[in-house]
Amino acid sequence: MQLVSSGMPLQWAARLSGKTVPESADRWSHREWERYIRRWLAPELAAEAPHSIASLLGMEEEAADCRSAGQSWTGAAGREPGEPDIDQLEKKQRLNEQATVLGELLEGRSLLGRELLAMIREIAPELERDWKAIVQWAYLQGRLTLSGAVEKTAGAGPSRLFGRLNGQARMCGLSGGRFAAAARAAHRCVRCGSEAAGGPCAACGSADCARCEACRALGRSRSCEPLLQSLPRAPRRGGQGGPGAAPPGPGLPADAEPEAALRARLARWKLSPAQTAASELAVRFLEAEPGPARPGRAGREPRAPRRVPHASAPPPRRAGALRLAATAMLGAAWPGARPDTSGYAAADPASRFLLWAVTGAGKTEMLFPLIESALRRGGRVLVATPRRDVVLELAPRLRRAFPHEPLTALYGGSEERWQRGRITLATTHQLLRFARAFDLVVIDELDAFPFHGDPMLSYAAETCRTDGGRTVYLSATPPRGMLALVRRGRLACAKVPVRYHRHPLPVPEPLRMLSLAECLRRGRLPDALLRRCGQSLRRGAQLFVFVPKIVYAERLAALLRRAFPGIAVGATSSQDGKRGDKVLSFRSAEFRILVTTTILERGVTVPRSDVYILDADSRLFDEASLVQMAGRAGRSAEDPSGRVVFASAQHTAAQAGARRQIRRMNRWAKPFLLTAPGEDPSPVRSPGEPRR
Repeated sequence: MQLVSSGMPLQWAARLSGKTVPESADRWSHREWERYIRRWLAPELAAEAPHSIASLLGMEEEAADCRSAGQSWTGAAGREPGEPDIDQLEKKQRLNEQATVLGELLEGRSLLGRELLAMIREIAPELERDWKAIVQWAYLQGRLTLSGAVEKTAGAGPSRLFGRLNGQARMCGLSGGRFAAAARAAHRCVRCGSEAAGGPCAACGSADCARCEACRALGRSRSCEPLLQSLPRAPRRGGQGGPGAAPPGPGLPADAEPEAALRARLARWKLSPAQTAASELAVRFLEAEPGPARPGRAGREPRAPRRVPHASAPPPRRAGALRLAATAMLGAAWPGARPDTSGYAAADPASRFLLWAVTGAGKTEMLFPLIESALRRGGRVLVATPRRDVVLELAPRLRRAFPHEPLTALYGGSEERWQRGRITLATTHQLLRFARAFDLVVIDELDAFPFHGDPMLSYAAETCRTDGGRTVYLSATPPRGMLALVRRGRLACAKVPVRYHRHPLPVPEPLRMLSLAECLRRGRLPDALLRRCGQSLRRGAQLFVFVPKIVYAERLAALLRRAFPGIAVGATSSQDGKRGDKVLSFRSAEFRILVTTTILERGVTVPRSDVYILDADSRLFDEASLVQMAGRAGRSAEDPSGRVVFASAQHTAAQAGARRQIRRMNRWAKPFLLTAPGEDPSPVRSPGEPRR
C-alpha cells in the first residue's frame, strides 16, 4: 500500500477509489503517480485553477508522498526483524471490534459524517475518539459504503455537458445563457436524489463542490461531506421474529396460512366487515411469494415491469423544462419519465399494494394486521406520514397495539432519532436517513403535502426499503397514475368504500353564488348561503368553512359574525401563529364556525360538523382536495350524514369529479351499509367491473 497524497477533496478520492493500477505501481515515481491521478481526475480538474491543482491533490511534497504505509510500522525499538508487533496486533483487533460495533449502529441507515458523529456521541461515546479511523477500517473491510454526499453525474464533464445542454436548450426554444445554470448543476445528491449546483467551497478548496439545497433542512449535503450507508442485509430466511430477533434479509418468507387461521388473526383487531375484507387482501398480498400483478380486465398478463432505480441509479429531478431536458439527455431511465410514486409503482407493481379507503374509514386500525404480518415473519416496519402531529397521535396507538415491540417515533426534533425499533413511525422527510432498512414500508396519506408531488420524498421511500421488501400505500384520493394501474390490473388494490359506522358518505350539494371576492367587496353574503348555515347551526353542528385564499379568511369571519351574532367564529390559516390553539378551541366547540384554508382539509375531526366550501370553482381546489374537505362531514356515528355544500359561481370539472367519486364509493359500499343510499341514476363502474 502506498501513500501518494497527503490529502485531497473527498469527492476526488471517491472517484479514484477502486481503480485498478498495474503491478509496477509499487515502483512508480512521484511524477508517474501524479500523471496517473491527473488522468483519472481530468473532468474534475478541468474546473480548477491550474495553479491550485497540485495543492488540492496533496502531491506537492514528493518525499512524504510516495512512502509505503507499512514502513511506518517497522523498525520499532526492542524488536528483532520479523518479530510481530504485539501492540499493533492489539490495536488492529480493537479496531476490528469497533468496526463491528459501527457496522451494527449504521445498519439500515444513510448518514452524513456529522450525523454519524452525533449518533456515536449519543449511543456509543467510546468510539468518538477514533471514529474516523474506525469508519475507514470498516469501509476497507466492506462493512459500509463511503462516498461524497453529492456526486457528479456520470459522463457529464463540464465543457462537454455545457455544449450538449446548449444544443438541447435551442431545441426547447430556450437561450443558451438560461441553460448555463443547468450545465453547472451536473451533480446529484446521493441522499435525496435531487440535482445540485457546483461552486467554490471553503471547506475542501475545490471550485466545483456541489451543495444540495433540497435536503438542506436535514443537514448540509455537499460533495466533500462523507455519506455513509450500510450494505444490504444478508438473506436470513425462515423463523418467526420476536422482540429481540435479528431482522431478516431482503424478502420476508412467504406464509401460505389457511383461510380460517388468517380470519382468526384478523378477528383479534375487531375490524368492521369492510375493514376485514380489505385487510385480508392486503395480508395475503404481503405473505404471498413475490410474483407479477394480477391479470388485466381482458385476462392479459401485465407487461414486464422495468427495474426500479436504486440509490446507485441517476436520481429523480425537480420539475421544470430545463431539468427534464437534462434528465433525458443524460440518459436517466426513469419509469415513464416520471420520478414520482406512480412512476415507481408502474416500474415495479408486483411489490406494491394500494389500500384505497374513504376518509374516516379507520385506516390506522387496518394497519395493525399488516404490521403484525411483517413482525411475525421477522421483519422491520416503517409507517411514514406527512405530518408531525400524525406521528405524535399514532405513536401511543401503535404502542398499545404492539406493547412488546420496540417502536421509534421520528420527526424534526425527536429525542428518539438514533434509537432503533422494529416499528418505526416517521415523517416522510426522515426517510432520507435510511437505506435498505425496512421490509414493509407503509406510506400514509399518499396524496397529501409534502409527499405528493415531491420526487425527493418518493425517492426516499424507495431507497429506505429492502430490495425484496413490500410497499403499501394508503389514500382516500389516490393519484390518477396509480388508479390507471389499478384499472389495468397491474397494481393490487383493496377498496374500503364505507366508514366504520357503516353509513354512506354525504354527497356535496351545489350552490350557485357570486364569487367570494365580490361578496367581500359588497360586504354581504348570499341569503341562500346564510340560510343553509343557519340550518346547520340550529341542528347543533359546527361548521368548517373553506376558502381558497388566506386573505379571505378573516374578512369572511367578520361577515359571519355580523350575520350570526352570538355565534363564536374563528379564522385560521398556515400563516396563523395561533392555529394550534384555534383548532383546539374548535375541537372543544368554543368556536361554532371555523373559516380556514386547505391546511385543515385533513387531520381535524369534530363529532357533528357540516362543511361549506366557498369558491369551490377555484383552481386551487382540485378533485382530491374537494373530496378531502368534504370528508370532514359525517364522520361520527352520532351524526353520520352531515352536510357538504360546494358554493361557487360556476360548476367545474373538479366539483363534478368529486361528487362522482363520492357517489361511486357509496355505490361500492352498499353491501356493507347499515342504511343503503338511494339509487344513483348514473352509476360509475368499479375499476375492472364489466360494462352492463
